[in-house]
Amino acid sequence: MNEPIMLEKFPTLSPSKDFKSWKGFILLNMYDSVYIEISCPNIPQLDNLEVHIPEFKELKFDQFNLKKTVETIKKETNSLPEFLKEFILVLSKILKQDLFSNVQNLCNMQTGEKLYSIIQEVNIFSKYVQTIDEELNHIIFNVLDTCRHNHLLKIYIPKDYPIYKKQFLNFESMIPSATMNYLTKVNTISKLFEEFKTLIDKLSNFWEVQKEVINTCNVIGSYTFKDVNYKIPIDNQVCIEIEIDPFNPKTCPKFNLCGQPESIKKFQQRLNDIDPYKEDNTHEVEVSDSNYCFICYDQLDIVPKEQTKTCTYEKCDALYHMTCICEWLLNSGSTPMFEHLQGKCPQCEEDMLVALENFDLIKT
Repeated sequence: MNEPIMLEKFPTLSPSKDFKSWKGFILLNMYDSVYIEISCPNIPQLDNLEVHIPEFKELKFDQFNLKKTVETIKKETNSLPEFLKEFILVLSKILKQDLFSNVQNLCNMQTGEKLYSIIQEVNIFSKYVQTIDEELNHIIFNVLDTCRHNHLLKIYIPKDYPIYKKQFLNFESMIPSATMNYLTKVNTISKLFEEFKTLIDKLSNFWEVQKEVINTCNVIGSYTFKDVNYKIPIDNQVCIEIEIDPFNPKTCPKFNLCGQPESIKKFQQRLNDIDPYKEDNTHEVEVSDSNYCFICYDQLDIVPKEQTKTCTYEKCDALYHMTCICEWLLNSGSTPMFEHLQGKCPQCEEDMLVALENFDLIKT
């Protein structure tokens, strides 16, 4: 099996799913590298092996024949790692002879040092590396939590990295905002990934609780790994919003009732009996009649009229955000026809027809 050796020896080459093709940078020395593409359809055998350097046309063919060189090295080696080792030696000699002086894809000293530094930093974490941008603008890591969820960390790499390491690295990831402080003041790739991996381990219990809440509590709306607040309907006109502490997910969450004042009252006493935060939770959301969405329970007073929908049944006073009622009907099996959705009102269960003047509203 050549694959593990290839991944270990050449971490900046990315394989295809069947490991029959590879592309990326190969290091010629401490500072210089070149981008290549390799096709080895009969791996581990080297039959029909092809090597392509995108900017090779800039080379002087009379002094160096790539195809002939590949064929010669193939005959002297028995595996792709062995081939690449010898191939790199040849390219290094060519570099010393200045035959690569006009190749645009050959990294200059600054970029070469950047690549070398990145390789040195991420080498021990190579199994977590998902993507390295060809221009070295970013690197993406993938970490599994105990629930087997994938968590991606995209780190943006400054142009002058690693020469200038005083600036903190920018990154993207789906983690709770309260946990970001652990990652915002890090200036090296390896340290940022180490902190991220440690954080994922700490948050595993949180995501287990999140999964249980979403699967068992009929939550309103959709959620991502970074969300800590969840809305759960407990009556036709009342929902409860819970907030889970990501670092202490199995402690009692904070509660917040949402709905009309008269509808909230009958639930408030029960909530006070179990809510350890009740002394700080005296500001439950109270919204006036016909002034909130009956699905998400958020207020409607600042929402443009064309983005709301009212149930036309005379005994029903339900109002909805257009996006909320569209998502509700779509999840109930309604199919858009002639820019309309048809289904049952969530409040009174009478027939409802929603005209989609802005069809993009239903895209979620």
